[in-house]
Amino acid sequence: FLKDCGKPLPFIDRIEITAEKESVPLRTKFLQGYYDSPQIERLDNGQGFLIGMADSAEKEKEYKEKKLQFPQTIEAQNTYFGFNWMDPVVGEGKTPEERERNKKLRQAISIAMDWEEYIQIFEKGLASPAHGPLPPGLFGYREDGAAAFNPIVYEKTEDGLVRRKSIEEAKKLLAEAGYPGGRDAKTGEPLVLNLDFQAAASPSTKAVLDWYQKQCAKIGIQLDIRGTDYNRFQDKVISGNHQLFLWGWLADYPDAENFLFLLYGPNAKSKTGGSGENAANYQNPKYDELFSRMRYMDEGPAKAEAINELIKIVQEDAPWTFGYFPTSSAAFHQWVHNGKPTQVVRNHIQYLRLDPETRVKAIKEWNKPIYWPLLVFVLLSALVTIPAVALHRKRERMTARTTEEQVK
Repeated sequence: FLKDCGKPLPFIDRIEITAEKESVPLRTKFLQGYYDSPQIERLDNGQGFLIGMADSAEKEKEYKEKKLQFPQTIEAQNTYFGFNWMDPVVGEGKTPEERERNKKLRQAISIAMDWEEYIQIFEKGLASPAHGPLPPGLFGYREDGAAAFNPIVYEKTEDGLVRRKSIEEAKKLLAEAGYPGGRDAKTGEPLVLNLDFQAAASPSTKAVLDWYQKQCAKIGIQLDIRGTDYNRFQDKVISGNHQLFLWGWLADYPDAENFLFLLYGPNAKSKTGGSGENAANYQNPKYDELFSRMRYMDEGPAKAEAINELIKIVQEDAPWTFGYFPTSSAAFHQWVHNGKPTQVVRNHIQYLRLDPETRVKAIKEWNKPIYWPLLVFVLLSALVTIPAVALHRKRERMTARTTEEQVK
């Protein structure tokens, strides 16, 4: 992307946008080369092509032959599964013993929640499991840092691969939390947790909700779904009447502060009347003090270390199972340069550069006239027309019968 650095913008003189009513002609015209991108104003239209390539060897061959570009970016966006810190079972706890028990319960659920499987099933592989609240690409994210490896949920193999800890590890933590086999060690009652979902249960949500229940069932926890409309769900979160919940965040600006503030104590949603974005109501004095200093630091080693420490704190406390970061993929032809998918930069068109000569050549090559249907039509027409003409001429040449012949 540095090849055009320093050159005056924009590179394109004119943009022509055609509104197609249906997706099939839009995709067809793009593949024929008449459109440089299916939707130039959006940068997430490549997912469908990538899924098509995975499902069809014929499509994969066609796309590669045409040198289509599907650049991908892990977005500054997350989806997470949270625990309400005010809840007596999965929250902070009032005594040191309760705090330790509840923390181990949250850690056990975090291990059991197989986000890698979720990504393959529901995101078609177009996402990355999160090890913390900070997505890749932002300052403070390091491949050798806490943001890229959560030791509470994952482990490293001898050959350096990162893998999720086993269900046995999760069951062990659950037993240490006082729920061996998913039952309260004191009462023998099954552990029942509630997922407050922001939509009423329906056929469209059944598959994903069943998946969440199966993840908890792996360690013996019964997960009940409390589905409501979104307004009611918001009221429950603001009042602190939720237990487990699903939420997400899309960056307002590309800085670590815009994600780490989601766990800042003074931003607790249930304690600010809904004005804060800490939906888990997470509270940790050490985290809050460090965050207050980090947010005003200039980018440099000190800020990077502070971010690393903040991520370690929340990995240990596990107020979220950190979920995943979605992947965006754009779609461009080979003659479009500087195309990079991102939801943060919205004025991306000024950076795009075209090679019109390559476009003209490709359109001619991909859309050569096909003459054989015309020849077939001519032959069929001849087969019908020639006998008809011959019959007509024969009738014209026949001598009309005389009156005497008619009488006889």
